[in-house]
Amino acid sequence: MKFLLDFFPIVLFFIVYKTLGLYAAIYAMIGATALQMMITRWQTGKFENTHLITFGLLVVLGGVTLALRDPAFLMWKVSVLYVVFAAVLIVSIWVGKKPLLERMLGKELDLPNAVWQQMSWIWGLGFVGIALVNAYYVNLALGARELLFSSTDLDPKIELTELDCTTTTTQDLCLAAQYTEESWVNFKLFGTMGLTFILIIITVMMISKYTKQEQ
Repeated sequence: MKFLLDFFPIVLFFIVYKTLGLYAAIYAMIGATALQMMITRWQTGKFENTHLITFGLLVVLGGVTLALRDPAFLMWKVSVLYVVFAAVLIVSIWVGKKPLLERMLGKELDLPNAVWQQMSWIWGLGFVGIALVNAYYVNLALGARELLFSSTDLDPKIELTELDCTTTTTQDLCLAAQYTEESWVNFKLFGTMGLTFILIIITVMMISKYTKQEQ
């Protein structure tokens, strides 16, 4: 249930992007993230730090994207967010009495300290991996976008999803810009969800022998 709640804003972003375009999807994601925070607050009695960080970056970088009509800020938010999470997880191995994962999950799982440290490294490096893959898609999307608008007299603030590429003088560049932006959106949902699920599977495999011993 928590996994679905964590990805609810991204799923909504994906749906709204496919129907109404990028900028409407940003508004939807901001609203969905705020709702996500409220639901978590109602369920647990407190706000989660990860949600607060995500919401703060989304409001700032999403707001700049909307103000300037430049998707670069929102696209890079994914990499920034996952690098921040990775840094926090890895640094927590040495800062504080316990790694962050143990502080979050220690009440449910009784694991040796070495395992908590290993899990912190796995999730930290996994998040770095997600940030790097996102950077790859962002570079493709922004590069294709820049090439399109530098080669035409089209307004760079226009929604790419609104363009009819058959009416442009550079149809191939238009299609490339649309395709690469859509590829980034697809990665934002399916890529991040899939890679996170892989990290969950690795974690379950790591702790399974300890949970069996307790039984």
